[in-house]
Amino acid sequence: MSLPVELNTATELCVMIAARRIGALELLELVLRRCEKINPALNAVIAFDIEGARAAARAADNLPKAERGPLHGLPMTIKDAYEVAGMTASCGFPHLARHRPAADAEAVAKLRAAGAIPFGKTNVPLAAADHQSYNAVYGTTNNPWDHARTPGGSSGGAAAAVAAGCTTLELGSDIGGSIRCPAHFCGVYGHKPSYGVVPMRGHIPPMPGVLGVWGLGVGGPLARSAFDLELALDVLAGPAMQESAAWSLKIPPSRHEHLKDFRVALWTDNMTYPVDSSCLEAMYAYADDLRRLGARIDEHARPDLDPAASDDLYIAMLFGIISSSMPPEDIEATLAAGTGYAPGDRSYPARIARAMQTSYREFLALEERQRHLFQAWRLFFSRYDAILCPIMPTVAFPHDHSGGGPGHIAQYSRSVMVDGQPCPYLHGLQWPGLVTIAHLPATAVPTGRLIDGLPMGLQIIGPYLEDRTTLRLAQLIERELGGYRPPPGVL
Repeated sequence: MSLPVELNTATELCVMIAARRIGALELLELVLRRCEKINPALNAVIAFDIEGARAAARAADNLPKAERGPLHGLPMTIKDAYEVAGMTASCGFPHLARHRPAADAEAVAKLRAAGAIPFGKTNVPLAAADHQSYNAVYGTTNNPWDHARTPGGSSGGAAAAVAAGCTTLELGSDIGGSIRCPAHFCGVYGHKPSYGVVPMRGHIPPMPGVLGVWGLGVGGPLARSAFDLELALDVLAGPAMQESAAWSLKIPPSRHEHLKDFRVALWTDNMTYPVDSSCLEAMYAYADDLRRLGARIDEHARPDLDPAASDDLYIAMLFGIISSSMPPEDIEATLAAGTGYAPGDRSYPARIARAMQTSYREFLALEERQRHLFQAWRLFFSRYDAILCPIMPTVAFPHDHSGGGPGHIAQYSRSVMVDGQPCPYLHGLQWPGLVTIAHLPATAVPTGRLIDGLPMGLQIIGPYLEDRTTLRLAQLIERELGGYRPPPGVL
């Protein structure tokens, strides 16, 4: 398919800039014109620094070749959970609507040092805490495949912008599927790195000025190609600034370089966590494609763990962490919503309320349980190189802003239809959480299948700190089967 220049992959665009087939300023203007045309209907890019980006692009075009980095001249957007000098950083909080940081978040600084040119911010849900992307500051972001549906969250604006060509590359973040869910809903690629690989200082939440970072949370790229994901990860990965004097990071190479050598498990059932049967059928068809390409697929292999116990541990740790940044009145409301349930009740109001009351001693016990989970996954990946899993119970669902109350309370009353039956909205955390709680890398890839006209993706999960294994598998599949396709109306 012949695509407009700005819809080429970031890798291809970097090659074009390096070969002087296009200038940084020229490319920026192409992307800005596309934003002007397409973004009003999407509301994906919600803040700009156009003049700052133009000045940076002019400087890039005049920079000597020896001083150019791997992302030289590449215009890109940044999720509005990151602080970026020259632009507001609100993460959807009304009280941060005019917050203009003086410095970049550490991950953003790495991208800028590599030659990238941030020109805009992309929309998120309030506090980056939803699988939809809407807030009182910037409104609602629409899915480019169907404007009546969500692009996902919390990196929903990021995925929508990438899919529509309103950016060449994006920096997202993920603690509950916030890179993987939007990539799946919008038909693009996303990578949730191993925990600790990408520095997170300067991400909101926690609030501006806080020096600590959240456990479980990671930063990573969204793009139109798996090759772009590795290009970006090579820039982003490394120690936090405070540790950089002594620490270094070297992600090992992929375990294999040929599809036929990968030992791949396929976890496709709705007995573990709910998944619509149409999504499972798409995954089976995708697995058949891989078999025809020579990949070895095992549909029965599973790590030796209890999925319900893993989910309970994830919810307990996630909401213990989240509550550290919540205002007292929101905590009180969440605790009140969780009263009246029997001890051990597994409803979300009860589990989240318990998590928010976890003592430090109890949290240490949770961390010990987490280490045993690490061990179970480590043993599994001694026999398999990757496992393919769903990302969400369904493809992109219609906008649903129902419910009231702070934090996740509004989400308690929502549901998503799975095989014609209502499924608790927060079950959308289950498949992402399986990976997050174990600190594993996961690459979200489009399967090439559409369900009711909407893209279907899945996640390739790999061993801890072996991010190149999932990325390489995604790249090899992309070469054979293709990947990104533009949504209707984008070309």
